[in-house]
Amino acid sequence: MSFFSVFKQGQIYLNTWPKEAKLGIIFPEHRVIKSTRFAQNTMPLIAVFAIVWQQLYAKHDVMAFSAAILTALFALFIPLQGLYWLGKRAISPLEAQSATWFYDICERLRNIHESVPPLQGKPTYQHLAEVLRKAEQRLNRTFWEEI
Repeated sequence: MSFFSVFKQGQIYLNTWPKEAKLGIIFPEHRVIKSTRFAQNTMPLIAVFAIVWQQLYAKHDVMAFSAAILTALFALFIPLQGLYWLGKRAISPLEAQSATWFYDICERLRNIHESVPPLQGKPTYQHLAEVLRKAEQRLNRTFWEEI
């Protein structure tokens, strides 16, 4: 998988993972997604602010301009770190206990005659996110209370 496709997969995974707070106890995705979304919204503003602040108060200072550029670059790379982590996580195979849980959720969805995406090979975290999203939409609230 190419470097940039990992970022794209991370964005897909970010949008697929259900926003159920109870999953945050089990998986770190909830915290990473929350942080990445926050960074996507605020870090571009901080980058612009760093450059504008430097231009207003230290126009002719080259060192201040260098520091402002580095601050802006650092701020812009923070959301990319979250997307990269999410992309790598999405394509990694599930651990044994999570895979068992994945198959249990798939079985519950089949019991209510809901289609489950076809699976070839070992399930990944992206597959888990898709199944959890479908469970969030189709299964009743008691499913989340059992977790």
